[in-house]
Amino acid sequence: MKDLYSTSEARLDTILGEVSFWARMQRCRKSEEGQKHCTTDTNMRAWFQDTYGIKLLPGDTHIDGAWHHQSNSYSQEVEIVDEQKYMIFLLKWA
Repeated sequence: MKDLYSTSEARLDTILGEVSFWARMQRCRKSEEGQKHCTTDTNMRAWFQDTYGIKLLPGDTHIDGAWHHQSNSYSQEVEIVDEQKYMIFLLKWA
């Protein structure tokens, strides 16, 4: 039971679930590669979909400050449009 709250990521995962996915997304977005391709919301959405098969969906809330450039909001739900590309994402950003 103590391990549920051992790190801030573990605490958030207990409350929100799927935090490890969003932590990966954030690491990817903040990487040199991500910064190069995510200069606008449109570029970011296209890059995640084309490169990693992850389609970001519009939503009512901001996921994180790193996820919006022009006050765009994204859903906590995403659509995986290419399983093979998504597997690369999982392996690369684990």
